Amino acid sequence: MRKDTIATRSLLINTAEKLFAEKGVESTTLFDVFKASGLKNRSALQYHFKDKAGLINAVLNKHSETVAQLRTKMLNELDHQDSYQLYDVIKAIVVPMAAQLENPDGGEEFIQLHSQLMVSKQYRELRTQRPEYMEEKIRIMTLIRPLLPTDKPVEKMIACSPLFDSLLIHGLARYKEVSAQVSHDIYLHTIIQAISDLLMQPHQAD
Repeated sequence: MRKDTIATRSLLINTAEKLFAEKGVESTTLFDVFKASGLKNRSALQYHFKDKAGLINAVLNKHSETVAQLRTKMLNELDHQDSYQLYDVIKAIVVPMAAQLENPDGGEEFIQLHSQLMVSKQYRELRTQRPEYMEEKIRIMTLIRPLLPTDKPVEKMIACSPLFDSLLIHGLARYKEVSAQVSHDIYLHTIIQAISDLLMQPHQAD
């Protein structure tokens, strides 16, 4: 791919990333992105991304590989341990996403986009239909399953999944609001412990 083509694509992704965070993913149009980018060729967006869903996926892709690499590294380390706790697995889920809060190249906007997509009727499935999302989910469920105090661990994880996601994504998205009063480490520990406690609660029927 030519350098100018790569530069144009990056400009559009970075512009969309900022607008999604500022205006909201559903309120931001392709024309908004084109106008804010300063480009003169209106067909550039369609050429690079086809449609808005393609642009959203491109913004997610900008960060998802970094998140996946760190998460895989942490999960691999657990696989090589003789034993591990539920807290350790949840930490391997939370920390790679949380690391993006420290990424000056749109990391915070990436977290905000995930938070918005969770409640978006139109674009919600763009998060959950990503191949790496499903692969990670299966691996994580395999690690968590034997640690749960229930004879129905899969049912337990499915039941907790919406709250699990909310604690992780919405929790990280709101960190900036309290960052002046709460340290990064304490905030992450609170999220990790809350998710762990959620999963460790027995079913009412247990």
